[in-house]
Amino acid sequence: MLNKQQIKQTLILGWPISLQNILVTLLSMIDVVMVSHLGDAAIGAVGLGNRVMFVVMVIILGLSWGVGILAAQYYGAGQTKRIRLNILIGSIYGIIALIPIIVLNIFYADSILALGTDNQEVISLGQSYLWITMPSVIFVAVTQVIENALRSINQVKLPLIFSVVSIILNVILNYWLINGGLGVDAMGVSGAALATTLSRLFQMLILLAILKYIKHELSVKRSDFALLGNKADWTKLLKLIVPIMLSSGVWALGTFCYQLIYSRMGINELTVISMLLPIEALIVSLFFGIASACSIMVGQHLGANRKVEAWNTAKTFALLSPFIAIFVGILLLLAQEYILLPYQGASAESLALANQAFVVITLLSWMKVINMTLAMGVLRAGGDNRFCLITDTTAMWCVALPLTFLAAFYWQFAFVYVLLFSYSEDFIKAFMFGIRVKNKRWMNNLADKN
Repeated sequence: MLNKQQIKQTLILGWPISLQNILVTLLSMIDVVMVSHLGDAAIGAVGLGNRVMFVVMVIILGLSWGVGILAAQYYGAGQTKRIRLNILIGSIYGIIALIPIIVLNIFYADSILALGTDNQEVISLGQSYLWITMPSVIFVAVTQVIENALRSINQVKLPLIFSVVSIILNVILNYWLINGGLGVDAMGVSGAALATTLSRLFQMLILLAILKYIKHELSVKRSDFALLGNKADWTKLLKLIVPIMLSSGVWALGTFCYQLIYSRMGINELTVISMLLPIEALIVSLFFGIASACSIMVGQHLGANRKVEAWNTAKTFALLSPFIAIFVGILLLLAQEYILLPYQGASAESLALANQAFVVITLLSWMKVINMTLAMGVLRAGGDNRFCLITDTTAMWCVALPLTFLAAFYWQFAFVYVLLFSYSEDFIKAFMFGIRVKNKRWMNNLADKN
């Protein structure tokens, strides 16, 4: 088990990361809640738009996670100077990858949304939402690359502070722009989108400015640009992040396909999943800090060739995380009435379905927590990204998605049972990830590799 020092380090690293990711999840949830008084169409448009954004955001997370993995191992090996270079390279990779996505969104946003619903009002509102929010993914990419590098050198409070400021700004702008005032007409869904984009831009700019002002060791300097000519560093990061980004993209695209299945079942199902997926994301975000702390600690041990310590840390996190997640799920279930209170603007039919689905999500989310801990916290910390990609693809695309589709449209089960079939993915992944962790083939020192 963890000794007192490890418990202390886990709490120091984990709670700010968990809190920050809860706030980031709330950022998308806030948009849904604050337009809920506009009706089911507005809720569905923002919810469906956020699922499209989610696919892109998870790919960005894969990129930034790769930078963080290398940063943790460089830090463990005492090679802190190489972290700034990877921040630069990672940011450039992110911008190059995201520009085509932003351009395609301009022309095909309505077509993508039409996959999920035939309600023209939802498509129209969702298109406006995506047009305004999609450019903000560049701000998110730069921000997350820097934040993951900061976390990897055990500095977790700075990113948290900037996220808090961004959330507060987003809430204020949401209230103003959605409802109008001070000479600005009410913008509705478009106002929520603009508020989110402006808050993300502000978060990136203030992060860069503060790091430069305090002369932080990870603040990029002019001399760092001269090192960009080293092809080996570009190749090393690329080989690490491509499997992570592909795995993240495959998984995120699959979650979007789940939403397409639910939304094609009807407007009530679309409304319910738009309401409840952010709640599931909050549960996962709570434990994201634990998975991140695990990845940082395991990565630092591996970079310093302390493999026994790396294994003991991985084993303890893998055993403890699911039990804590089950406990949290039960607490949320007991508070169900209060958690769903902000959504009283939805229709009676949607609220009835939401109450049923809420039970499934809160009681089974622990499966997602254990998979996140094993994959992100352990396997990827040692660079075992190819196995994660194969597992994600197999469990989701070969098993869970086909079963969920059949349950919805061939067997025509009720929504709550269709939702249950989607969790078959998590049971398969937990089995495969568990075996992989146990065989220890993931324990690699990436800092020693050229």
